[in-house]
Amino acid sequence: MRKVYLFLLLGILSGCAPTNIKVTNGENLFPANEKFSLQNDLNITEIPSLQSLIQMQGLETLVTRGLENNYDWKVQLAQIQVVRAKIGLSISGSRPSLSTQIGWREGKEKTRESGFTEEPLPNWQGAASFNWEIDMWGKWKAIKDSSIMHLYEAEYYKEAAKISFIHEIAQSWVLLASQTEHVEILNKLIESQRKSTQFYKLRVDVGEEDNSTLAKQSLAYQRLLIKQARLQRLLEMTKLRLQYLVGDSLDTTLPATQNISKIRLPQLPKVFPTTALKERPDLKAKEARLRENLFLEKSKTYDLYPSFAFQASGISMSSNLSEPFQQWKASIGPVLTIPIWSPQKKSQLKVTIAQSELYREEWKASVSLAIEEIESATKSFLMSKNELSLATAAHQEAGKISSVTKAKFKAGIASMLDLWADEKELYETQSQLITARLKVFQFALDLSKSLGLQMRPNS
Repeated sequence: MRKVYLFLLLGILSGCAPTNIKVTNGENLFPANEKFSLQNDLNITEIPSLQSLIQMQGLETLVTRGLENNYDWKVQLAQIQVVRAKIGLSISGSRPSLSTQIGWREGKEKTRESGFTEEPLPNWQGAASFNWEIDMWGKWKAIKDSSIMHLYEAEYYKEAAKISFIHEIAQSWVLLASQTEHVEILNKLIESQRKSTQFYKLRVDVGEEDNSTLAKQSLAYQRLLIKQARLQRLLEMTKLRLQYLVGDSLDTTLPATQNISKIRLPQLPKVFPTTALKERPDLKAKEARLRENLFLEKSKTYDLYPSFAFQASGISMSSNLSEPFQQWKASIGPVLTIPIWSPQKKSQLKVTIAQSELYREEWKASVSLAIEEIESATKSFLMSKNELSLATAAHQEAGKISSVTKAKFKAGIASMLDLWADEKELYETQSQLITARLKVFQFALDLSKSLGLQMRPNS
C-alpha cells in the first residue's frame, strides 16, 4: 500500500512539472555602426578612456578628490551595501529555520481520557519547531538569481552615476577655464574702453567733441562693467560648484586653472558607437532589471506548484520546571503542500508579468534615447569645430587689421582712436573664439558621456 501512495505522489509531482521557462537574452536593439555619424577603423575593439579624448591639467586631481570626499558619491556606495544586505533577506526563506519558546499560563481542561473530569493544565509550556522547504522546482534558485541581478543593476547604476559625476566635474572645469580667460580679455577690453572714454572727455573739454559722443563712449564703458560683474558672478558660482563636487563647498583650494586656449582640442573618440552602447552601464542596468524581474516571474510561477518541506515540532508541558516532561508530544516528517486555489499568488504573477513588459519597453526606450544622444553629440561636436574654424579666421583677420593700424599709427597716418577701435575689435573676436572653443569641449564631453567613457588611472 505504501508503494501505491509513493507512486501516486510521484505522479502528482510529475504532472506539475513546469514547462521550460527561460530568461530572455535580450533583443538586438543596436543599429549597425555604419549608420552612425561617428566612424572608426575596423581594427578598434577597446573602449577608450576619457583622457584619450580630453587632456586637461588638474582634472584627474579633481576627480580623485571628488570620489574620495563627495557625499553624493558616498551615498551611491552606501546604496550598494544595502542591496548586498537585502540579497540575504530575499533568499532567507530557502534556509532551514528553527525556533523555540517557553511560557507560563493558567487553565483547566476536560478530555475524554480523563472522563471529562476537570483538571488543571500544567503551568509551564515549552515548544520547538524546525522547518525546511526543499527547492523542488528551483523557485528559490530563481529568487536568488533575481537578487543577484538586482545587485548587478545597482552596480551598473553606480558606474553610470560615476560617469555622470566625472563628466560633471570635467564640464565645470572646462567652463572655469573658459570663464577665467574671458575675464582676462574683458579686463583688457575695459581698459581700452576706459582710455577711449577718457580721450573723448579731453576732446570735449577743449571743444573738439560734443557731449553726445562722450555719452556714447561712457555708455559702452558702463556696459562692459556690467558684463564684467555678471561674468565674475558666474565665475564664482562655477568655483563653488567645483568645490562642492570635490567635497567641500567652503574649501577654496582648487588646482591652477589653465586657459582654455592653451588646452589641446579634443578629437573624435576611436570607438564604434554600437560597441560603446552595449557597454554603457545605465543600459546594462535596465537590462539587468528586466532579467531580475523575469527571474522573479519564474519564481512566482513555481510558487503556484506544490511545495515539499521537512518539518519537526515538539511540545513539553509541566507544572514544575524540575520535571519538564510531565506531558509532551513530538512529530517529525515531510509535508507536501498543494495550492489548489490562490487568487493572491495568481494576481502577483500577473503583476510581475506586466512589470516585465514594462521593463522591456523601458530598456528599449533607453537604448533609443542613447542612440539619439550619441548621434546628437557627434554632429554637434563636428559642427562646433566648423564654428571654431570660422571664429579663428575672424580673429586672425582682426589681428591683421590691428597690426596694420599699429603700423599706421607709428607712421602718423592713423589716430589713437583708430588704434583703440581696432584693438577692441580684436578683443571681441578673441572672446568669440574662446566661446566657440568652449562649445567644442562641451560637445566633446557630451559625446564622451553618451559613449560611457570612463576615466582610467594612469591612462
